[in-house]
Amino acid sequence: MKRMKKSLLRPFFAILLLVASFVSNAQTGAGSKSVEGAIVPGQRSTVNVATGTVKQCFAETTCFGPGSNWTIDGTLEIWSRYIWIAPTANISGKGKIVIYNPASSPYYNDSGAQATVIDGNNGNFIALLMEHRNPENMVLDDVSDPGFGTANPVGALSATLRTNDILDLSVDRADILLNGHNLEFGTDGKIMNYSKDRMVVTGNNIAGHVIKNYSGANSFVFPLGIAEGDYTPATLASSSDARLYVGVQNYRSAGPVVPKPQLGMDRIWHVYGAPQAGIDMTLQHNPNTNGQLFFDANAAIARYAGANRWDYLKGTNPSIGVHARNSIVPSANGTANGSYFTKLSVSGSDLFIPNVFTPNGDGNNDTFEIKGLELFAENELVIVNRWGNEVYRASSYRNNWSGEGLNEGTYYYLLRVKETKSSDWQIFKGDVMMVRAFKK
Repeated sequence: MKRMKKSLLRPFFAILLLVASFVSNAQTGAGSKSVEGAIVPGQRSTVNVATGTVKQCFAETTCFGPGSNWTIDGTLEIWSRYIWIAPTANISGKGKIVIYNPASSPYYNDSGAQATVIDGNNGNFIALLMEHRNPENMVLDDVSDPGFGTANPVGALSATLRTNDILDLSVDRADILLNGHNLEFGTDGKIMNYSKDRMVVTGNNIAGHVIKNYSGANSFVFPLGIAEGDYTPATLASSSDARLYVGVQNYRSAGPVVPKPQLGMDRIWHVYGAPQAGIDMTLQHNPNTNGQLFFDANAAIARYAGANRWDYLKGTNPSIGVHARNSIVPSANGTANGSYFTKLSVSGSDLFIPNVFTPNGDGNNDTFEIKGLELFAENELVIVNRWGNEVYRASSYRNNWSGEGLNEGTYYYLLRVKETKSSDWQIFKGDVMMVRAFKK
């Protein structure tokens, strides 16, 4: 959806702070408003929706004014096209806010089905259940102050919506379009009933993110995708307090370059934040985006290391399109190389075979370690000495040969690997020097 310009939004605003129970007045067009009490800019208001009662809003714009205190123990139903929340508004209660398609209102139906536009202004956390029931989506957008004269944030924060309770995607196609803004969840904030038909859409842009604040050990699903139906959720589990940002793009739009896109799956997750310990990461993607040489079984989550290099670390592959990697320490800075993650299969050129190792017992470089080997479906290793005598052989080599019982010197290896069980063997030959230095 295209971003709405402020100049186009201004004529539609009505200063609405609350509508009487059920239907107080029929609303019939643009600029409609209904105000309870003498609420004017600069004045604070207290609004209560009692348990067991329902209040309904049909006006074109609903405004939660500066400093207003809303206690919603019943239900507030909103059919408005625009919702504007002042940065200093307080919204809480034991009830819920239900957001409907504006065109479904019997009192304001002079336009077709449309999204609900919300400007949260990076304000206080909303502390009650919100049900998103608009199948035409919810769009975060920076809209003009409707006459209160508030100082509103700019950039990604200008329309950030913050909640510390449940955000329920209650119907199919009730997606949330970030539109370059943030959707933030507090330590008690949750998103429910997400799926490929109910998700958060980045628009292939990481100007805005889904943000989660963790308190202690917790896991959170970020149900993201670059477009509606393109479901690529990230699950991040933290063992301590954390604040994590997640977005997703395709290869063409992302900054880091994937040198061999045929080995990847055309999605890059942008993950960063400030945890006090490592996190466990699970990334899911749609196999329809797989490159020609991408194979789930020998793929792994890869982290960008700069200069078009990606570091692989074998994790698990519990199901098709799902890969996990544990104990990742996220970058604190979203512009750092290490804040980008994708999934890549391997080829023989991704192996790093050392030409020297030092088995001296100091815990550093003590074995003949072939980096990337664990990503291949099969491997066989043979080591011979300079006279051609075999000194070591292993199938499914585990990077554990230390040259025990052998003299220092040059040895020669023959390594065979398969990318998948049905692939042809790839063969690598070379030499490695074993040096036993004195312990310090």
